[in-house]
Amino acid sequence: MIHRYDDSVCVPFRRATFARSSKMSLRTRALVFSTFFGSCLAIGLLLASMTTNHWVRAYPRRSNSTEAKGDVNLGLFYGQHHLNLGFGVRTNQIEVYNFIRTEHGETSFWLWLLTTLGTGFGLLSCAIAAIAAVFKSASAAKKGGTMVILLASNVSAACAQVIAFLAWLVQFYQYLTHNVLLAEHQQQHWYSNGLAHLGYSFYLVVISSIVVLLNITILLYARRRENRDRHRSEPPSKDKNQAAIMLY
Repeated sequence: MIHRYDDSVCVPFRRATFARSSKMSLRTRALVFSTFFGSCLAIGLLLASMTTNHWVRAYPRRSNSTEAKGDVNLGLFYGQHHLNLGFGVRTNQIEVYNFIRTEHGETSFWLWLLTTLGTGFGLLSCAIAAIAAVFKSASAAKKGGTMVILLASNVSAACAQVIAFLAWLVQFYQYLTHNVLLAEHQQQHWYSNGLAHLGYSFYLVVISSIVVLLNITILLYARRRENRDRHRSEPPSKDKNQAAIMLY
């Protein structure tokens, strides 16, 4: 007895299975959406680092006085010199751009520029990553383009921030650890060699980089899970169905 294979019976089943496989699971969407909060946290950390003047802290001394004390804060754009000769604090507001270029030369300026651009580009990339995470998690469809944008923006943010804090580390150990004072202060026998350290504004960029790297890890896991679910839910091919029925 020969049984005829009716392809019309299996077509709806294959279509239904394909429809299920083309949708992203709720758990995967939740993983993707969690990176939105990570991106927002990274944005907040980068904004705080750029708007606070604590990338470098130093406590200068005066060589010919034991009572003279100083406190210096440097940010990416602005800073303050608080110098006390023993009869009151004298405060100077400085522009870090001019200070770096005047006191340390062109090489130091390019390191400052690289730090500033890296931090700014990291902030922009995190904003794009946050928007992409919302769109990706809001849609159940497995759109590969959105995932590519999401991964690319997070990787770009991580690379930009790593470049920023590495450039600032070179800047600090090559130049700022030796001097954070103006020429007029040095003429008054103030010195800061060995009296400077990295401030919390710098470490905010480091923490932000770790958050973005965690985002990338979550996205890679979500993508792997998405591919695994797709392979599991793939319907058997028409040739396999026909071969099985012919054997029957």
